[in-house]
Amino acid sequence: MGRKWTKTDVLAYNIQVVYQDLTAFFGVTELPPPDVKDDALTAQNNASATDRSTACMLIHLNRLKDTDNRRFATIDFVRGLFDVLHYRNVEKMRFPIFGPPLHFIAKGSPPQLDVCVTDNSFTTSLVVKVDRRSRGFDPEPRLISDAIGAFNNDNIIRVERLGTKPIANKVMPGIVMDGSMPTFYKIPITTELVGAVEAGKRPEQETVVHAYRPEVPRPEEGMNLLENRYIILSCFEAFRRFIF
Repeated sequence: MGRKWTKTDVLAYNIQVVYQDLTAFFGVTELPPPDVKDDALTAQNNASATDRSTACMLIHLNRLKDTDNRRFATIDFVRGLFDVLHYRNVEKMRFPIFGPPLHFIAKGSPPQLDVCVTDNSFTTSLVVKVDRRSRGFDPEPRLISDAIGAFNNDNIIRVERLGTKPIANKVMPGIVMDGSMPTFYKIPITTELVGAVEAGKRPEQETVVHAYRPEVPRPEEGMNLLENRYIILSCFEAFRRFIF
């Protein structure tokens, strides 16, 4: 099952993860300024934020300190973060969905994503995985398996619900959230890769996944540190072009 993937499974399906620098990953030499309210860049906590969306995000940021409920706290934080970043786009019919099952490829219990962004046809434009390392959970392989599952699920929707042709390939944007610290991914998926995974066979063609972890002064602080926050929000801004 994809939800139990490890690095061994990634290697078994001839998938390699390559970490890149900022220019190679985003295609820019400097990060763009984040399109957010000033509060999102300057407020230390929700009490000092005048913008409602920022205040909600900072409430959930503070709750990430509760390690017992870190998964759900992180998902709630992503919900607030995406509102601050305008990843919820009504005009373009793009909406974040939290905990959606992939019904169209379900056999038994449906695989369930942590967070994704979809459009009005319910096809996926972003997959997010929450880190749960405290339970022996490596999120990177499972993000990749979620992305493959979402791609296949979308193609089934295209054929069975929309009456259109499936697409042959796509670079699926993905994010692993370790609390408030993201790692960004570009995951190329093809129908050949999906077929190999379904058959449990190693594909001849190697899949190279590119990844980028923001270069911040103190990664362990995540977005609690304002200097980190500006850089991380700028990375989300640069990542937008791969999603929308």
